[in-house]
Amino acid sequence: MSVGSILNTALRSMQATQLSIAVSSNNIANAQTPGYSRQRLITRPAQGEGDGSTGTGIDVVRVESVRNQLIDTRLKQETAKKSQHETLSGALSDIEVLFNESNESGFLPVLTKFFNSFHALSADPSSTIYREEIRTNAQSMADSFKNRGESLRSIQSMTNAAIADDVARANDLIAQIATVTVSIKEHGAESSSNELHDQRSILVRELSKLMEVRELEAGTDYHLTTSSNRLLALNGTAMPLTTEPSDDSGLLIVRSGQADITNELGPGQIKANLELRDRYLPKYMAALDTLAYDIVTNVNAIHSAAYDLNAITGINFFTPPDSSEGAPRLMTLSEDVAGDPGKIAAATDAAGLNNLAAIDMGNLLHNAVFTGGSVTDQYGNLVSTVGSDVLNAASSLRQHEALEFQLENRRSAISGVSIDEETVQMLGFQRAYEASARLVRTVDEMLQTLLAMGG
Repeated sequence: MSVGSILNTALRSMQATQLSIAVSSNNIANAQTPGYSRQRLITRPAQGEGDGSTGTGIDVVRVESVRNQLIDTRLKQETAKKSQHETLSGALSDIEVLFNESNESGFLPVLTKFFNSFHALSADPSSTIYREEIRTNAQSMADSFKNRGESLRSIQSMTNAAIADDVARANDLIAQIATVTVSIKEHGAESSSNELHDQRSILVRELSKLMEVRELEAGTDYHLTTSSNRLLALNGTAMPLTTEPSDDSGLLIVRSGQADITNELGPGQIKANLELRDRYLPKYMAALDTLAYDIVTNVNAIHSAAYDLNAITGINFFTPPDSSEGAPRLMTLSEDVAGDPGKIAAATDAAGLNNLAAIDMGNLLHNAVFTGGSVTDQYGNLVSTVGSDVLNAASSLRQHEALEFQLENRRSAISGVSIDEETVQMLGFQRAYEASARLVRTVDEMLQTLLAMGG
């Protein structure tokens, strides 16, 4: 090997180790940067000049990021699932407050107080004071029904609006991903494209919180789709989703182009809000509607057949609703009862001498004549359903939090930066650089000696 080849080998080695030090320094600098993937310098033995022989130094191939595509994909999937259950768990916990029976301010004491006031009247069927108490308790119960019904409808309306906000946020992220993809294509195999890939990965994971997505890179093409393969971005072209009111309910549906994909969306915050709006809230609202309707119809059935203080019968206690839908909102005292508590019936005979009707209405609290048994049974089933949904959502959230944590640790073990390891590598690169520098100095001294001898 000639002196020139030796010198060339040493210089190329110095350049490679210098770049290796720069890569390690960059890793250390970004050790705490979210989403950063550790980079490494890929090298190979340099080829000999013309004959393909090795041993003439080192060639730098590229700087690459250390990633595991499978773990990155699984992490994004778990991010979507965790986000869905996190959103659902939080919303259901808020709803649970409406049916909190842990203290005297709950709904069950209001129901109990109303029916028990008929038992109080049965002890003195001619009392106007007890009748006034019944009217007051009935109004309190109607207000409680109305407040809970309106609260559920308000939550449904806010959830519907949140879906529009989520889709708008998703579209913004899709546009950013398309823009970064253009930059990645422009940089090609340059080392700076590694940071752009990390940036895109962060954006995709952020999008995964809203909806599960899939990435596919085929050659130079990049595809981003929903879990049902609806295209969201192709290279630098974003294909945003849209929302519009449905024809039936007026609630928002999600479209990809002309296709309704509301029921196609995979795990994520958008699906959680869709499930809350279309599954959980309607279930609770229907149960509350049925309970209010059953109370009104059963009380009216007994009351209208009984006699008031003036021996008048055929008077409804509540204004009869046409159906169970919206019954909590429509629960009001009849004009007769609201205008005169004396028209509250207690007796089953025209003379008004007995208390049997008052007893029958009071017994409705525990008699199994309602859709779900007694009033307490039916309301208890609603409370139990809400509580069970809250517990299930919280349990699912804990499971996906644990899975995401494990995957995050696995990703960190592969793609994360260990400052200790990078420091050790830098010391090795430094020694290699110093050795190459000494070789250059030695060759230089040899040349100087040869020149002196020739002179």
